[in-house]
Amino acid sequence: MAKREISRGSLWNQWDLHVHTPASFHWLGKKFEGDLSSDVNKALVDEMIDAMNKAEPAVFAIMDYWTFDGWFALKRRLAEQDSPKLHKKVFPGIELRLSAPTAIRLNAHVVFSDEIPDQHLKDFLADLKIERTGRSVSKDALIALARATAPDMLEKKGHKKDVVVTDDADALLAGYKLAEIKADSYKDAISKVPNGLAIGFMPYDTSDGLAEVKWEEHYSYFLGLLESSPIFESRNLELRFAFLCEETEKNKGWIGNFKHGLKGIPRLVVAGSDAHCFIGTPGDNDKRGYGDFPSGKKTWIKADPSFRGLKQAILEPAKRSFIGQKPPKLQEIESNKVYYIDSLEVAKTGSESDIGKWLDGCDIPLNPDLVAVIGNKGSGKSALADVIATLGNSKQSRHFSFLRKERFLGKAGEPARHFTGTLTWCDESTEARPLNELPSEEKPELVRYIPQGYFEELCNEHVSGKSNAFEKELRAVIFSHTSEEMRLGALDFDQLTEQQEQSLRNRLGEYRKVLSSINADIVRIEEQLQPIELERLNELLLLKIKQIDEHEKLRPVEVAAPAEALDPEQKKASEELVSINQKIESSQKRSQEIALENTDLAKRQKAITNIREQLRLFQRAFEQAQQTVSDDLKILGITWPDLAVIDIKQHILDEKSAEISKKQEQLKSEAEKIAEELKESVASQQSFTAKLNAPQQQFEAYQQQLSEWNKKLAYLKGSPTEPETKVGLETRIEQIKMLPEQHTELEEKRLRLSGEIFDTLDAQRKAREELFKPVQDLIQKNSLIREDYKLQFQATLAASSEAIADQLFALIKQTWGDFRGQDEAPSTIRKLFDNYDLNSKEGALAFIAALQEKVQEASTLSGATVGIFNLVKKGQSAISVYDLIFGLNFLEPRYSLLFQDTQIEQLSPGQRGALLLIFYLLVDKGKTPIILDQPEENLDNETVFRLLVPVLSEAKKQRQIIMVTHNPNLAVVCDAEQIIYAKFDRADNSTVSYESGAIENSNLNGIVVTILEGTKPAFDNRSGKYH
Repeated sequence: MAKREISRGSLWNQWDLHVHTPASFHWLGKKFEGDLSSDVNKALVDEMIDAMNKAEPAVFAIMDYWTFDGWFALKRRLAEQDSPKLHKKVFPGIELRLSAPTAIRLNAHVVFSDEIPDQHLKDFLADLKIERTGRSVSKDALIALARATAPDMLEKKGHKKDVVVTDDADALLAGYKLAEIKADSYKDAISKVPNGLAIGFMPYDTSDGLAEVKWEEHYSYFLGLLESSPIFESRNLELRFAFLCEETEKNKGWIGNFKHGLKGIPRLVVAGSDAHCFIGTPGDNDKRGYGDFPSGKKTWIKADPSFRGLKQAILEPAKRSFIGQKPPKLQEIESNKVYYIDSLEVAKTGSESDIGKWLDGCDIPLNPDLVAVIGNKGSGKSALADVIATLGNSKQSRHFSFLRKERFLGKAGEPARHFTGTLTWCDESTEARPLNELPSEEKPELVRYIPQGYFEELCNEHVSGKSNAFEKELRAVIFSHTSEEMRLGALDFDQLTEQQEQSLRNRLGEYRKVLSSINADIVRIEEQLQPIELERLNELLLLKIKQIDEHEKLRPVEVAAPAEALDPEQKKASEELVSINQKIESSQKRSQEIALENTDLAKRQKAITNIREQLRLFQRAFEQAQQTVSDDLKILGITWPDLAVIDIKQHILDEKSAEISKKQEQLKSEAEKIAEELKESVASQQSFTAKLNAPQQQFEAYQQQLSEWNKKLAYLKGSPTEPETKVGLETRIEQIKMLPEQHTELEEKRLRLSGEIFDTLDAQRKAREELFKPVQDLIQKNSLIREDYKLQFQATLAASSEAIADQLFALIKQTWGDFRGQDEAPSTIRKLFDNYDLNSKEGALAFIAALQEKVQEASTLSGATVGIFNLVKKGQSAISVYDLIFGLNFLEPRYSLLFQDTQIEQLSPGQRGALLLIFYLLVDKGKTPIILDQPEENLDNETVFRLLVPVLSEAKKQRQIIMVTHNPNLAVVCDAEQIIYAKFDRADNSTVSYESGAIENSNLNGIVVTILEGTKPAFDNRSGKYH
C-alpha cells in the first residue's frame, strides 16, 4: 500500500486470512518442487505474487498444511533483485489438525507477524507434539507416523502400506493426512512465540471447526480452545454477533452462556477464501482463487494493513471488522463523496523568506472516519482545524484561535495572505483560497465547526435567554426530520410554524390588544384613585358650597307688588311686560333644549363615525383572511366568495348621518331665530318697563334680579352631568368611592384574560410537540441515546429570569423595596422565577400575581397608595408594565433538550457541551464533516469515557469527524482511525509539520505514547486485551 494511503490511517480493506500456496499437499495446481530456489518454484511464486496483486484483498495470510515452505519461498523470492513487486501485505500462517474428542478431524490455524524471524517459525513447529508419537512436528516425524500406521488406516486415506514404506514423498503425504497434534501443545506453542508475534485462529462452523465438538460432553476441551483463540472463522452472521458478545433476537436464549465461555471478551470473526489455487473458476465454489470469498461473505477489516492492525481489529472487532459485500460506512462514503474531505494542502505563494515556513508543504490525506489531531500546546493543532474550517466555509470564524488578527491572520493579513490552502473532497472537487480570506456569509457551509467557545456561548446564552442561536439549531434539526407531508411546502422551520400557528398568533394578538385596553382602564382608575384627586374634588366641593353660601347672602331684597292703581297706559305696559317675560323665559328654555338636542345629535354622529371605522377594520381583516388562505383555496380549487361573503350596508349609516345633519341644520336655524327674537324681546322689555311708575319699575327690577339670582343658584348647584357644579362634584366623589370595586373587577377580568393568553401559548407549545415527534421517534430507535443518555426533545413555554428582569427594569426604576439595587432587583426576580412552574397555567398565573405584588410593594414604599406611577421610568407608562406582566410577553414556546432527566439549565458547562455534542453527532441529520475543538473541555475523565466515547464511536458511522484534543485517552479509547500529530518548531523557520497514520502504526503509536502525558496507561490497558 502506498505511503500516502498508509498515512491516511485505518481504512476498510478486504483481508483474506486463509489462502494456500503450492506448498500445501492439497494444492489444486502445480506444486512446489523440493528445491524452493528452483526456477520452477520461482515461477510459481511469481504467479502467486501476481495473483495477490490482482486480487481485491489488501492483506493475505498463508495457511499451508503443516508447513511454512510457502512463506519461506515467497520471502526468499521477494529478497531477490529480479522479483516482481508485491503490493499487498502477507502474513505467514499454518493450518493444523488437533487431536479432538470428535469423529471428524478438528482444524486449527495460527497467523504470525510478517516480521517474525524464520527460526521462531521453526521453533513453533518443534513445540507442536504429535498425539500418537509425542514427537515434534517435522517431515521426518510425519513420515515415521505414516509408516507406523496400520494398512487399513492408510487405505482409508488413499495410501498403500508398501508404497508408504518405500516412498518418502508418499509417506510424507500420508503423514500430512494422518497427523493430529495435542491441543495443549498447540496452545503452548503459540504462547511460546515471543513478543506476541503469533495469534491462534480457530475455524468454528467452517470446515472441520470447533462447532463439531459436543461441548456438553467435552466442556473443558471445548472451553479451552474457545477461551484461547482471539480469531474465529465463520460465515454465519448470527454467530458473528455472538462472538462479538452482542445480543440479538435469535441468540438471546443462549448468548449469556456463550459470553461466559468467551469470558466476556469479544472475538474477531473472519471468513477466508480457503483458496487452493491462484485464480479461481467463476461460479465453482470448489475452485476458489485468492480473494474469492464463498457466498460473497468477504472479510473486511478497518486497520493499518499490518500485524499491528490485525491486533487492533482483535481489540475492537465490532468496530473494526465486517463480513459481507461492503461495510455500511464504505457504502455511505461512496454514495456521498461530496460530504467527505479527501485531503488538505497548504502551500506558500511568493518568494518572501522572512515570514517563516509555517504550514508550507502541508499535505495531509484525511481518513473518512474519526481523525484525532494531537500534539503539545501551541503545536499547530488548532491551526489545522481553523484551516479546514475556513476552507469549508464555516460560519464560526470569530471562534478561530489560529486564523485571527492577534495571531496568524495579522491586522493586514500577514503572514496568512502568503499561504494558500486547498481542500480536496472525495468527489474530486476542490476549494482553494488564501488563508487571509475568511469565508463570506453567503457561501454555504461545507463543514460544521464546533469550537469549545461556541459550545459555551451557545449553551450559556440559551440558558440566560439572551440568544436564540441554540433554539435555531434545534429548529433546523427538527425541520430536517419532518416529512414532506408535514412541511406542506414550507422551506424552513419559521415558514412551517407560520403556517401552522397563524390562527393562534392572531388570537394571541387580539387577546393582548384587549388586555392593553383593560390595562388602560385600570390605569385611568388608578389615576383617579390617587389621594390628591379626591382631596382636589373635596376642596372644590367645599369651595362650591362656600360660593353657594355667599350667593345666598346676595339674594335680592324682596319688593312687594305695588298696591296703587295703574293708569291705562301703565296697565297696558304691565300686561305687555308679563307677556314679554313669559316669551323670554320660553325662548331661554328652548335655547337650552336645542343645546341638549345638539349634544345628543353630535353623540349620534360620533357613533356613526365609530361604526364606520370598525366596519373598515372588519373589511380589512376579512380581506387579510382571504389573502392568508389564498394558497389553500387554490389547493382545494374553490374561491373565497364560495365560502364567505360580507355585505356592509353603508347606506343605512349614510341615511342616518344625513338625517342627523338635516336635524342639526334645522336646530341651527331655530336657534338663530330664537336669538333674534330674544334680542327683540329684551328691547321691548326695556321699553315697556320705562313706561311704568317708580314702584312698578322697582318691582319689575326685583323680579328680574330674582330670576337672575335663581339662575345662578341653579348653575352653582348644577346637575350630575355638570362636573364643576356642587351636584356634579358630589356625583364625581361618589363615583370615585365606587372605583375600587370597578378596579377589582377589571383586575379579575385581566387575570382571566391572562389565563386565556397562557392557553393560547400552550396550544402553540403542543403544536410544536407534534413537529419534533419524528426526531423523538428517531431517538427512541437509538438505544444509546434513549437508554444511556435519555436525550429528549421538549417543547416548553420558556422564559428566563434574566430576560424578565431586563424587560421589567427597562420600564421601572430600581430604587425601592426588593427592587432596590442593580444586583438585588434581578436577584428578586430570580427567586420568584425559581418558585413557580411557568409551564403550568396555575404556576404562570401565580407567578405574575406574585410579580405584580412585588411591583406594587415597591410602589407603596415609594409613597404611592394606588398604582405604580412612582416606579415608572420617564418616557414609559404603567400600561406598558402591566402589558408585560399580564400579557406574558416574556413567555414563548421554545425547544429545549432534556439530558438524563435533567434540564439543560441545571447541567454543568461541561455537561452542556457534551449534550450539544451528542445532539450534533447523533441527532443532526446533516452529513457534512464535523470539526471538534476540545470536546472534552470541562469534563472529567469519567464523563469523557461514559458520554463522549460512545457518542463519537456511534457518530463516525455516519459522517467524517475531525477532532482536536488534548486528552490522550479520548484519541485512544475512541479508537480514532487516524492520528495526526502536530509539531511546531520555531527554531526551524517557524515550521508547522504533521505526521499522520493509524493508531496501530508503530511510528504513530510511539509518538502518541511519548508526546502525550498519561497515555501509556491507556495503551497498556488496551494491550491487556491482546491474546
